[in-house]
Amino acid sequence: MPGAIRIRPSIAGESSPSKDRNRQHRLHTAWRNSGGSDAFDNFLDMEEDVDGRRSAPSSPGSKDKPPSEGSSNEIGCTFDELVDRLVAQPMSKQDSKFASTFLCLYRKFAAPSTLLNALINRFERNEKHIDDQLTRIADQLRLLNVMAVWVSEYPGDLVYPKTRKHITDFVATLEKSHFYMFAAKEVGSYLEVNAEDDDVGWPFRDGDVEGFDGQETVLNNSSRNSPSMFLGGPWNGDDEEDEEEEEDPIYNMSALDLSEGAPDPSTRLPGSSSTVDKPGTISSQSFTFLNLDSAQREAQNLELTARVPLTKVQWRQVMEIPDEDFARELTRIDWIMFNSFRPRDLVRHVSISGPDKDKIQSLQHVNRMIKQFNHLAFFVASFILFRDKPKHRAKAMEKFMNIALKLRRLNNYNSLGAVIAGINGTPVHRLAQTRELVPVQTQKDFMRLVILMSTQKSHFAYRLAWDNSFSERIPFLPLHRRDLVSAEEGNRTFVGDSKTRINWRKFEVMGEVILGIQRSQTTPYSHMHRYEEAARLILDIKLTGDDEDLYARSTHVEPSAGGDTGRKKFGWLRS
Repeated sequence: MPGAIRIRPSIAGESSPSKDRNRQHRLHTAWRNSGGSDAFDNFLDMEEDVDGRRSAPSSPGSKDKPPSEGSSNEIGCTFDELVDRLVAQPMSKQDSKFASTFLCLYRKFAAPSTLLNALINRFERNEKHIDDQLTRIADQLRLLNVMAVWVSEYPGDLVYPKTRKHITDFVATLEKSHFYMFAAKEVGSYLEVNAEDDDVGWPFRDGDVEGFDGQETVLNNSSRNSPSMFLGGPWNGDDEEDEEEEEDPIYNMSALDLSEGAPDPSTRLPGSSSTVDKPGTISSQSFTFLNLDSAQREAQNLELTARVPLTKVQWRQVMEIPDEDFARELTRIDWIMFNSFRPRDLVRHVSISGPDKDKIQSLQHVNRMIKQFNHLAFFVASFILFRDKPKHRAKAMEKFMNIALKLRRLNNYNSLGAVIAGINGTPVHRLAQTRELVPVQTQKDFMRLVILMSTQKSHFAYRLAWDNSFSERIPFLPLHRRDLVSAEEGNRTFVGDSKTRINWRKFEVMGEVILGIQRSQTTPYSHMHRYEEAARLILDIKLTGDDEDLYARSTHVEPSAGGDTGRKKFGWLRS
């Protein structure tokens, strides 16, 4: 989101201390419910409207646009209008993003069977009303490409038996057409993949809506010539035999059996190879370093075990590991966890209440990355505070400041944010004697990173750096997740007098977050070597206590003289 500026409260720049305290309390509660930790929530501050609702971040080019609930957007869009745009030829950069955004987020306002019926109905309507053959085929192939992208990226949408049989029968019919057989085979190949049900947590599900009604379609009585005739199909000149000739299946949609039950695999040919990736579509999203399944299997080996207590032995081992190796191992761990979930899982993660998250298997991968972030922040603070002498604490602080610099060069903003949170959290930040022993140049370099990740102007510096990181990169996940929360809770899904029209502006804002994550997942890190010693120390170290224990340890090693002033040094740390 280049230069994105969050939508400001209605009273810009004006807030009372009581409102600030109330806002901070709500934020602490929200982050705690999301699986985060209160230990460093001052680093993870976010803005809210004065009435308590979170404000949504703006998308590129939105500075001149009114908010999503403004007068120009109050009318909203109908579902049919959105589907028409989905299958239309993209005419702008925003249109090229539409398919990816729609397919990822449509479950917020429609069920999969609703979308499938809409696509099939448009396919039939095109066959009936588009006279120009080339135009018709181009439109139909574009529609089938959208269907292929949908089925390949979100196979869990089509697990419901009736919906699956509906699309399977539709594809089996198209595979007998000369014009559409190859596109249909591609869709069919994706249907052969076993997928888990993706209905949990969505407000619209197939079992809750009426399915396809099975009425006679507009193509049944079409007088259009069948595709086989264009290709020189069989014709013997006998009128009687010609009448008995079997009608091309593409014009016999009413023959589709839409009853519940598992599809017959014999009605579909073996799958074909995937299409060439097209920019601006989800089909270009591929985990080239680790595909989704292998990333999820690998991520299960990265669970925090907490079986080795932190002692001086482990402290020395961490100090002996080169800064570059430690940063690269953190990046390898983050990259695997980052690739173990889809961007849509992040949408569900912000839409479902805390207790229900644990019941959904796909959301466990998001929870794991959040847990790793909090663990790393706590690890850094605990490690610095472990030793009694200021010189030892200064060495540890210097080491993690240098590791933070390496993480920045690797574009690993997630671990960078965690390390900064650990160093600039109150328990460590107040260690004035320790900081005095850290080399001045190291402190200056670290301060540049602090400014980069600061919350000023809605994390403007980070957003600018993120949008201009064109190579491999890992996002600062808490912020992007919070952007989704802001858009979700600060904007209505349905608008208009009848509350039936879709507030698509809301989903454009959410789509900007999703597309950024998708793009970053397509660019893998090269030479992701595993550093065994660093991995063992990161995952196996047992950290005891909580943020209050850390603060108690901090005041023990450096007693306060006249009260703490740490929070007064950097205003961005305060809510």
